[in-house]
Amino acid sequence: MKRILSITLIAAAIFSFTSCIKTVETLPQPVVNPLAGSWYLYDASELYGNTWYSFNAGIDGVLTFYDNGNAQYDDGYSFMQGNWYTSYISDGYYDEYGNYYTDLHQDFQASMSNRKGYSLDLYFDDISFAGNNTFIGTYYTGKSIERYTFKRY
Repeated sequence: MKRILSITLIAAAIFSFTSCIKTVETLPQPVVNPLAGSWYLYDASELYGNTWYSFNAGIDGVLTFYDNGNAQYDDGYSFMQGNWYTSYISDGYYDEYGNYYTDLHQDFQASMSNRKGYSLDLYFDDISFAGNNTFIGTYYTGKSIERYTFKRY
């Protein structure tokens, strides 16, 4: 009798473990724009010949870009709000190394202002990302190439 009882218990245990199926459903993750978040200007430089020279771009605060296209700038003295967007275009541009290309790439535009009449307008012919914590924007002035390197705040 003990043997039948122990065989029955073992069979019941095996049956209960094999009949259970655990299902884990994952919800789709929202698409997050890599520009969303707060950034500070790490370096602004301009290419003359084969040499990059740093310059003061006057962007000493924190830029915040929101997924909904809103933007703000705060340097402790001036608080500005506005909007930003990127688009994919296919025309000529210079990358962060000063190389010229004519293919599909992403440009960037942001415009912010406040009631005191201060404004900050950014336009980059090309933007690229170095991991999740750095983005680089370039702009051709007609005479030289400007490169802006931003880091996450």
